[in-house]
Amino acid sequence: MKKNFDGFIAKVEMLKSEKASEDKNGLYPVILLGIAGEIPNRSVISGTFAQNMGIESGNVYLFQATEQAEDAIYGRKFTFMPISKSLSAVEVLQAKQYLGKLKIVDVEFEDVDPDFVPDGIKHVSLESVIS
Repeated sequence: MKKNFDGFIAKVEMLKSEKASEDKNGLYPVILLGIAGEIPNRSVISGTFAQNMGIESGNVYLFQATEQAEDAIYGRKFTFMPISKSLSAVEVLQAKQYLGKLKIVDVEFEDVDPDFVPDGIKHVSLESVIS
């Protein structure tokens, strides 16, 4: 099973879901929408963690993810770390060439299916990020 995701590009967006609720500091969670590289399919971050990391909704960053101890209720979980400042359109294009196409890794299964896209998750087009 993949435990570390060393580099992927993702756009940060507020999680818009009926199940999303404020954390203890009154902040809503954010979701990382993958653009390029390998990203785990569990990519929701609490609003407080996002604020503490300095990531903002609507911006694109280069991230890495590291697996943490498995949670009895939620299963496998990951810590996300931005390894860049907010990327410009040109930087996104350059990083995308280096990282390759988007691969969403289903962390519940041993095998990596390069064409896996979880239900309800849409790919982010490069045009929507740049505009």
